[in-house]
Amino acid sequence: MSLQFPLPTNDEDPGVYADRLGNYYSNLVTTTHKKRNGQYFTPLNLANFIADFNQVKKKKVKLLDPGCGIGILSTILIQKLVLEQNVNDIDLIAFENDPDIFTLTEANYEYLTKWLSKKNISFSYQLLKNDFILYNSSVLEGQKISSPEFDIIISNPPYFKLSKDDIRKEVAKSVIYGQSNIYIIFMAISARLLKSNGQLIFIIPRSFCSGSYFRLFREEFLKYVNLNAIHIFDSRDKAFKKDNVLQENIILSASRNEKLSDYHVLLSSSIDLSDISKAFSKSYLISTLIDFNSEQKIIHIPLTNNDNEIIKLFKSWNGSLKKYGFEVSTGPIVDFRSTDLIKFVEDNSTIPLIWLHNVYQMQILWPNYKIKGKPKGQYLIDNELTQKRLFNKGNLILIRRFSSKDDLKRIVAAPITKDFFNNFGKIGIENHLNYVYSKTNTLSIFQTYGIAAILNSKILDLYFRTFNGNINVSATELKNLPLPALKIIEEIGREIITSIENSKQYDIDIIVNKHLNIPTF
Repeated sequence: MSLQFPLPTNDEDPGVYADRLGNYYSNLVTTTHKKRNGQYFTPLNLANFIADFNQVKKKKVKLLDPGCGIGILSTILIQKLVLEQNVNDIDLIAFENDPDIFTLTEANYEYLTKWLSKKNISFSYQLLKNDFILYNSSVLEGQKISSPEFDIIISNPPYFKLSKDDIRKEVAKSVIYGQSNIYIIFMAISARLLKSNGQLIFIIPRSFCSGSYFRLFREEFLKYVNLNAIHIFDSRDKAFKKDNVLQENIILSASRNEKLSDYHVLLSSSIDLSDISKAFSKSYLISTLIDFNSEQKIIHIPLTNNDNEIIKLFKSWNGSLKKYGFEVSTGPIVDFRSTDLIKFVEDNSTIPLIWLHNVYQMQILWPNYKIKGKPKGQYLIDNELTQKRLFNKGNLILIRRFSSKDDLKRIVAAPITKDFFNNFGKIGIENHLNYVYSKTNTLSIFQTYGIAAILNSKILDLYFRTFNGNINVSATELKNLPLPALKIIEEIGREIITSIENSKQYDIDIIVNKHLNIPTF
């Protein structure tokens, strides 16, 4: 790409120049190019805020910026190190593998070099035109680190899911599982490249905090670093507004310190950068945020005092769907693979097909053709092709796998009993739903309604939001959610069923909170 890029003005701050170069490049390339490369440049005000998380106090600093783009994050950080901490010797290594941007990145770092020279700062940089992951693959394979170890690593890494044939997936098999996102490989490598007491500062999606796809990463990452601070932006569309990125982002700071049994982590939050002065901020012991003895090692991020109390409440419960012997599976009917088997009209060969849009809080609306977009057939042919994927009628709970912007709660669940769909012996469950059931038919009607009520409750929604920052509700998360004693669950279910039998309206939260002996949040 031939570029006639902007030149720096007299005495322009390096960060301002880097931002101008970034805006110039962003206006040249397509949205498709940005998405393919996971390339979303950090705005100037956000870069300044991220750089303020630096805690390293040294006069000579080795700095790494993996996936640097234009290099605004490393540029802003270096500017602050010089002006605010009187650092006088800086070595920078930056990685970027998009050839279209090299000229601009070099222009940025060359201007930074001149600016630092005028201030008598010793500065050297290397712009490595390599894939950061492949270049450092030996680090993930447990081999001795040949690359320099760093005092600070600062990054806004690319965000996109790796395809199944991506070579980087094989390279990173020690830290990823399933449909993982490339940004966690950047984090895993960076944690291993830190010096003792070195610090990494990343702006990343929040998705790694929970979910089975990120379990292995969480386990490995937390072996190398202690968390220092986490800042979450409540708005999903403000951090990278100019690129129309819809993502719940966090800034994560972590240090390569000796492993401690317990230590404090500073959590903070704001809607976006405009209200940063009003941000919530509180220090928590790491043991209140992560159960290191658990298999999943979920990272909770309580953002209010209520959140902290709710986490304590859920930690006090010893039950879960898994411990009670109940199964959680994903609907096996994939619509685009079953086009010829899905029908709009009932006949002797069809059974009900339940979709995400049929499931509402404590209620199944079927058939339901009133949905946005293309209508969905409400029936499935029962034949040899579908028999192994059908569910014999019984007690179960259907749960949406995804929440929409219109949903007030992240989890939407509805009970089904063996009395539903009287004219049919089986049902089909579409792939956008999870379902809770018992292989031994021991899920009682009271348990069915009690579990569904708890899943739909506000108290569980508030708890779920402390660790899940996306729209996905995974079977693994559902299976391991802490639950109260079965007796309490049954009492909740019994009260709801009594209300239904007496044609009385009921409030899920009032009933759930009463039986759990907690105030209404």
